[in-house]
Amino acid sequence: MPVKFDVVAATGTYTAKDGSEKKSWMKIGSVIQTQKGLSLKLNAVPVGWDGWAMLAEPKEAPKPKADYDDDPPF
Repeated sequence: MPVKFDVVAATGTYTAKDGSEKKSWMKIGSVIQTQKGLSLKLNAVPVGWDGWAMLAEPKEAPKPKADYDDDPPF
C-alpha cells in the first residue's frame, strides 16, 4: 500500500538562527492508497493538539548506510 501523504501537525514554535519564529512539525500519521480508496492511519496525537493537521508529500526514507565503503579503511 503506497503512502500518498504524511500527516503532520504543528506542535510548537522555535526561534531560528536568523531570529524568526518558526513552527515545529511532528509526523502523526499517513494517508495510504487502498483498493477501496484513501485511508488515514494516525500513529500519534500530540499533547495540546488543536486538531488541525496538514498533508505533506512523503519524504524518501534514508537509504541504509553500508557498513563499509568500496575501499576498506586499511
